[in-house]
Amino acid sequence: MNPTSPESISHQSHSPRSTDHHFPEGDKGGEFDLMEILSGLWEHRLVILGATGLFLAMGLFHAWRSTPIYEAQALLQIEGQKSNTSTDPAFARMESLFSDPGETKTEIEIIGSNLVLGRTVESLALDIEAQPILLPVIGQALIRGKATAPQLEIQMFEIPDSLRGQPFQIVALKDGSFQWIAPDLSVLASGRPGDVLSASFTGLDLKLQVRRLYAKAGQKFHLGRKTIQRAIADLRPALFVIERGKAANTPATLLGLSLESPNPRKAALILNEILNQYLRQNAERRANTASKTRAILQEQLPLLKEKMEAAEARLNQFRSRSGSVDLSREADLALQQGSALGSQISALRQRKEDLLRTYKESSDVVATLNQQIQALENEQGHIESKVRSLPRTQQEVLRLSREVQVNTELYTALLNNIQNLQITMAGEVDKARIVDPAIPPLQPIRPNRTMVAAAFTLMGLFLGLGIVGLRKFLRRGLEDHRLIESRLGMPVFVTIPHSRAQEEHQQAVARRSGGLHLLSVANPDDLATESLRSLRIMMQFSLKDAPNGVIMVTGPSPSIGKSFVASNLAAVLAETGAKVLVVDGDLRRGSLHHYFGLKNRMGGLSEILSGRAEWHSSIHATEVQGLDVISSGILPPDPSELLLSERFSTFIEEVSKAYDFVIIDAPPLLSVSDATIIGTRVGTVLLLVKSGESSLDEIATCQKRFAKVGVHIQGCIFNDIKPRGFGYKNQYYRYAYHYSYKKQ
Repeated sequence: MNPTSPESISHQSHSPRSTDHHFPEGDKGGEFDLMEILSGLWEHRLVILGATGLFLAMGLFHAWRSTPIYEAQALLQIEGQKSNTSTDPAFARMESLFSDPGETKTEIEIIGSNLVLGRTVESLALDIEAQPILLPVIGQALIRGKATAPQLEIQMFEIPDSLRGQPFQIVALKDGSFQWIAPDLSVLASGRPGDVLSASFTGLDLKLQVRRLYAKAGQKFHLGRKTIQRAIADLRPALFVIERGKAANTPATLLGLSLESPNPRKAALILNEILNQYLRQNAERRANTASKTRAILQEQLPLLKEKMEAAEARLNQFRSRSGSVDLSREADLALQQGSALGSQISALRQRKEDLLRTYKESSDVVATLNQQIQALENEQGHIESKVRSLPRTQQEVLRLSREVQVNTELYTALLNNIQNLQITMAGEVDKARIVDPAIPPLQPIRPNRTMVAAAFTLMGLFLGLGIVGLRKFLRRGLEDHRLIESRLGMPVFVTIPHSRAQEEHQQAVARRSGGLHLLSVANPDDLATESLRSLRIMMQFSLKDAPNGVIMVTGPSPSIGKSFVASNLAAVLAETGAKVLVVDGDLRRGSLHHYFGLKNRMGGLSEILSGRAEWHSSIHATEVQGLDVISSGILPPDPSELLLSERFSTFIEEVSKAYDFVIIDAPPLLSVSDATIIGTRVGTVLLLVKSGESSLDEIATCQKRFAKVGVHIQGCIFNDIKPRGFGYKNQYYRYAYHYSYKKQ
């Protein structure tokens, strides 16, 4: 063996990338590094910008195609329940029967009830559907705001309930007329706007009158009539009623009403009609209730008058028979007290009946009333005992007089209640009033195109960041080679940047194109080639103490660039005039022969180890002077057994004497045990690590496996580093990325 001395290659231009492995004290892996995060984002900026741009475009499209929604608003004032105008407890209870409750929730529910909304639907014919048939998704957006947009207004459309929901059509013709199409696509009738058309479908009579039609010939319109229930269900979600507050110093409540619609004029029209229908049903309900109550009172009036007259007649008859009887002062006082007590007892009993609707007989409230009634009845009994002590004639006069007085008071109270009822009815007519009617809004409330675009942009940004974070989490690849040195104590000989030129060579290898596909030969000034030249210098120093000049290149996993490094390292070593042999040691998936343009792998290492060929006859000369190659040969079923054979040891010993450098492209270490076997035979082991793919755990596992068989890894090669734009760690590589030979 005749290794080339460092002096013999000192004239070669090597990479300006520093090979000093001393780093700042503060740079420790695993710590939070803002610049490193920014570097990662910059590396995946296309993903982030792509997702953000895509969602921004989606947001702009969504805002463009979304139908503008307008909101009409109105203000309604509702008077609270007035205090009772009568001092009569009986009339106070009666007045409350036809006075509207002042609870705001009740009025809100009434406004949104089927009664009010149903009348609104019928009044404005909101159950009729007449819409142009347009392109899906973007049809409405294309005609929005244009004077030439197709329009159809229906004056009358009468169909049986069984045909509600069936799809009819109107087709515009050239002369301004139209055709009326049935659900089975048959023509029902033809006419012009203003004509009343009659037709029959499935034996049922139909009528149609078009108020206005503006459309190009051939334009189709959907025509239908929804059920009242469906129309109400469609209208209710667009109506909003909220309490705005109480009017100052009054029991009045202010309700704010709003209605949303794509048509601003229609929104105001519908909301005003809802207010009118609400006021109308309020007036009808009050008038109906009051009329029924007055009729009941007027029915009782003749009966009370008859009782009063009969009591007066009995009193007069008794006086006629008995002569003039004057009540004593004591009897007159008993009459007044008994009449007053009777009224109080009647009022308490009525109150008890009202309470029993809510409370039980055993409740404290009812028990208290019972005690009060009992006390009044006891007092009334005491008065009755006094009356019994009077002369018989005075007792009878007292009884008849009290009967007359009670009936007269009841008759008078009934007359007063009827009059008070009429006054109350007049006062309750304007309980609710419209403060602000609805007017067509000028601007839509949604969509807010700026907010939509901003929201979609943020979603795209977060999605891009999420994709980057997920890729980072799933990949778990090492991106800082200094962690290998600081945590595992393994020296990193060289870092190889990503090469676009190598991508083209790799594609040619994948296509099985003929010819030589070595980056160091085709692109000698490529930065990756410069890094390999730096590796060449490192190998010169490390091989001084090696038992032989055989170098094995392996890695934790496949597809990390082992064949690329092995073949191109061999080429740059041959540049110095050294005699170099590169051997494809992957007897399972060897592909090194493609880099050198060999037609196949036949007659290679497997034939040598199995004794079917000599290594001298298996050598293939390459276009690079001083560089030979031995392919993997036919892929054997037992590669490990062949590598453990004595022939492999003999092969290594002989080729190491015949060549200055022998480089073996070994299979992945963690996949199979072949690299471990080869490592025990060679003088130098290089571990290849791919940036962003190989993890620190994989490298540590490789180190442990070699240590178990007594193999020491001389150094590590950090391959395929992609440049970024931020961070000290990336600035460490930038010098190599931006240095090249000066063009003359």
